[in-house]
Amino acid sequence: KNLMLGRYGDFPFHRPADSIYEAVFGKDWKTILERDGGYQRIEDIDIAVERKVLEHRIGRPATDDELVLYLQHPNDAVNFFKFEAKYGKTWVLSPDIWFRKGGYGLGDKFEIPDAFGRLHAIEIGPQRRTKTGDAVTYLVIDHHPEQILTEMEAEGAQVKKKVTFTPREIEALAKTGDIRSQIIGTVSEVPVAEGEEVSAGQVLIVLEAMKMLNNVVAEISGRVAEILVAPGDRVEVGDPLLLVRSE
Repeated sequence: KNLMLGRYGDFPFHRPADSIYEAVFGKDWKTILERDGGYQRIEDIDIAVERKVLEHRIGRPATDDELVLYLQHPNDAVNFFKFEAKYGKTWVLSPDIWFRKGGYGLGDKFEIPDAFGRLHAIEIGPQRRTKTGDAVTYLVIDHHPEQILTEMEAEGAQVKKKVTFTPREIEALAKTGDIRSQIIGTVSEVPVAEGEEVSAGQVLIVLEAMKMLNNVVAEISGRVAEILVAPGDRVEVGDPLLLVRSE
């Protein structure tokens, strides 16, 4: 829809036929195109505010380099910083370690350099089971054993089948105020608050997918009853985002 609205610029060769616009936007496609068409306007930002938001999300002061990366790719940057804080500087690992088919087995040995270029020897194993059935694997790093706990799924555990929705079903739910995601992405922004009055066409949620921002708008006017997601949340197609109750 953003492409057809010209959010990324004019079509390089030819414009789609009117019938395609009607199929995508409905009978009021001309009104929608006139109202929403054109480049997406990007408002100026307050760098100091963005730094505070970043530091709140990662729970520590941010460097200038981290702020620059965050401004370019907000959610990906935050996920990377949190991943690095939890697992260390894993980017030093070579591709043959990251993409090793089948993983490593007990007794396997290999060497890796750390972030400062120092080489370390790692041996996997031995392994033991806990009373709860979880696995404790010993990683012998430079002859010093480190215990890694892996929580194992209970045998016979049933995975709940997720209910899926078609695009038509998602659009129908939106007209009742049940706003759901039409794409797989990450919540970038929630510009409304619970209890706030909104009108049809107003932006409720901004989702990021493939480095592009996608606006989720209200289909009806009413009041925001409940917000079910927060910036940084990962959503799948059909996941509930927000509830709007008509007055």
